[in-house]
Amino acid sequence: MRRKQNSASMMILTAALMILSISGSLPTTFTFESDRVGSPPANFEFARTGRGAEGKWTVEIERGGGKNHVLLQSSADKTDYRFPVAVVKNDSFHDVTLTVRARPLQGEVDQGFGLVWRYRDANNYYITRCNADEDNCTIYHTINGSRRAFQNRSVKVATRVWHTLKMQARGNHFVVWFDGEKVLDAHDDTFQSGQVGLWTKADSVIEFDDFTITQ
Repeated sequence: MRRKQNSASMMILTAALMILSISGSLPTTFTFESDRVGSPPANFEFARTGRGAEGKWTVEIERGGGKNHVLLQSSADKTDYRFPVAVVKNDSFHDVTLTVRARPLQGEVDQGFGLVWRYRDANNYYITRCNADEDNCTIYHTINGSRRAFQNRSVKVATRVWHTLKMQARGNHFVVWFDGEKVLDAHDDTFQSGQVGLWTKADSVIEFDDFTITQ
């Protein structure tokens, strides 16, 4: 009898976990630890908004970080209006919370890193980014390849330091936190759903880690 009860309990628990996973209550985190060093990460696809070379997105060992795997965008093409993007394959979201750790390593034109959501294609999506050259965080929409800011705030963004960027989208309301501080709070109705991902600008060389998606 006890064995049957235990089996029934396990079935109930498994079903509950499946329901939670489908409903989006359980977060998905990309740590890149199981990805091959020197290769693009599984589950991502890549694009570039604007002009210049395509981005170079590969899993690498964190610089100075022992054996920790990170996602590195290493192409340093200095074309100013150039935005390499890495988006998660297949999944589309409306309401979503995104969190990532990012470290700007170098860049003469820019040292910008960001989160992308409601991505339809390389020319249509939302982006929030923080920039170590300009010391600010901004939220934009990109429509037909044209990027327009609709909120900006001055924030100290140190180079060669790990930062945490978080964005929450609920309907047309978007809130952004940088290193635990709420920095942006904006509304926009341009896009209703789409993929999510990571972003850099121009010659920004950026490490990313622990990219988390929660509904």
